[in-house]
Amino acid sequence: MNHQNLAQMLGSFTRLRRLEANWRGKDYFVGDIAGQYSALKHALHKAQFDPRQDRLFCAGNLIDPGIESREVLNLLMQPWFFSVLGLHELMLLDALQRGHYLHWYMAGGQWAFNQNLELKCDLVNIPPLLQALPIAYIIEQRKYPPLGLVSAAPLKHFSEEGFIQASLVQLLDCLIGHDIWTKKRRYYNELDFVILGGEPARKNWAKGNITGINLGAALMPQRGTLTLFKRKKLRKTIDQQLPYKAF
Repeated sequence: MNHQNLAQMLGSFTRLRRLEANWRGKDYFVGDIAGQYSALKHALHKAQFDPRQDRLFCAGNLIDPGIESREVLNLLMQPWFFSVLGLHELMLLDALQRGHYLHWYMAGGQWAFNQNLELKCDLVNIPPLLQALPIAYIIEQRKYPPLGLVSAAPLKHFSEEGFIQASLVQLLDCLIGHDIWTKKRRYYNELDFVILGGEPARKNWAKGNITGINLGAALMPQRGTLTLFKRKKLRKTIDQQLPYKAF
């Protein structure tokens, strides 16, 4: 994987998008979906998710290696579904736009080839949807400070100014940073907390006011799970400073 090429692609993406609070319903958060569409549908049903008023936020990596990745990509057309850009979405774009299929295939894109998709035709509407994804969100809350959302490793300054000043390499780290739990505790005083996917863990974890929610959907059905979180549950994880536990 050529990190320099991937970093250059980030120059055309929205770096940070701010969303207003959801005054009608509830906000839910999910880590990597990894192409597990049926598991996501089950989780939404279990949570009694109401698409007329609720919102679902994903920490990126919607696809790979799950065979239902195409169905997950279709969620990007739903008004209630929001996601930041993940590394697997960036690699899919790299494949479709630059022809670098091998990198994506080796990282979990086999589903597309096993299903004999004519990639340039069957996924023709996907690049614009992916190109519209921001690298990070700041999500206003009704009663609390805003929440941050990013795929892997948050910038040191999680703000409009911080993302404007960040280099493309630093932005790429928002998608590929893997060891945030080994760093010193970091606190973002302007935010209630920052949510990320990160490396798969047995349970959601916290360090400072950063919490990881990737429960290993890419490892399903043998080990991983896919769970929806609400702010209250994540705030409890922050308060207890639950440690990262790998599979």
